[in-house]
Amino acid sequence: MWLSLVVQVWLLLLSSFVSTAFTFRIRPTAAAMSTSTSMSSSSTAKKAGTAALTQSDYKAKLQPSDNHKNSITSKDVATLPKPGTSTPASFQFVKDDKLAYLVAPDATKLTRQLFVLDLNTAECTPINVGGKATEEGKFSHEEQMRRERARLMATGVTSYQFSSSSPEKKIGLIPHGGGLWIWEEEEEPRLLVDSSAVDGATILDAKLSSDGCTVAFVANKEVYVMPVDVGSKPQQVTSGARDVDGRTNGVADYLAQEELERPEGFWVSPHGQTLAFEQVEEGHIPAYRIVHQGAPGGLAPSLQQDTSSEDMVQSTLVPHEEHRFVFAGTVNPRVKLGIQQIGSKEVVWLDLDSLFGPDMYLAKVEWLPDNSAIIAQVLDRRQQKLALVMFDA
Repeated sequence: MWLSLVVQVWLLLLSSFVSTAFTFRIRPTAAAMSTSTSMSSSSTAKKAGTAALTQSDYKAKLQPSDNHKNSITSKDVATLPKPGTSTPASFQFVKDDKLAYLVAPDATKLTRQLFVLDLNTAECTPINVGGKATEEGKFSHEEQMRRERARLMATGVTSYQFSSSSPEKKIGLIPHGGGLWIWEEEEEPRLLVDSSAVDGATILDAKLSSDGCTVAFVANKEVYVMPVDVGSKPQQVTSGARDVDGRTNGVADYLAQEELERPEGFWVSPHGQTLAFEQVEEGHIPAYRIVHQGAPGGLAPSLQQDTSSEDMVQSTLVPHEEHRFVFAGTVNPRVKLGIQQIGSKEVVWLDLDSLFGPDMYLAKVEWLPDNSAIIAQVLDRRQQKLALVMFDA
């Protein structure tokens, strides 16, 4: 009873707030980037190939009327994205007068698209990346885990990068639809590589070198690199993790992603010739089982008449998944940091254990702009001491 009363009061307050807070015009399209231009959201939507929403489309739900007093329902509150919250993100300058960003053209969807805004003319151009956007629920297990740790709910184009060493002509890398796309200004994005080139494995954490000549990514627990040239093929650089249970190369460990906000597990030198990567050992961590009791069937399956004993057993099996989850006070993953020349099999393992022992956190890693050295931040287990160290590359 009390819960129902609380929900009713909350919805009443929310309805009152929304009716006043949304008196401005909501423009959750690329047009939101400009406040005093002649560009309209409808024309931008036509370019993007989708129908954009405006305040008038929300009016029936956001403002109470005589015919429909309870204009906001619990379903509206629980649906994402909420009205007015689909805003541009991930701003980067292509040039001094051109700004790239991501936004969902349809404010009722979570699917983002890449746009470029000309700051001189206010003209907004959608960058049409090929491939089919992966829908929520259809990502691979590895990618879904990364999305959850990054708290990422958007689909479509969720990230992109530009080369930084040549401001005159920037090269763009756009992950989309299970592949990597190279984009150069005034040209359509072209497919560089997809999962078919790495035996169907999911391509994760793609990066572009500063000079725009080299792309690196993780597939099936190993790091690959390749030139951005047309017709090039990926080359596996790291080795030794694929056939070892609990070991990965180039993938950030769980603690780094969750606690230290470090999603990356490898770092390409600015000139694209050297690779630093993290090797993680989790085989010593016991697997923790997560049971999905709310899945279809679950603990109370519906049995039909004349169900065989085999089908009855199968219908009572509850789906589950297992993870090497790190609990507070228990053992952590073992982490190593290696440097490897692209094209070489030799790995130079850097001495991190001498700082705080093997039970430590690799917090941050970064190359110097001149490729001469790599800097790492190492944190002790109690998270009270931080060491900044530099290694000659």
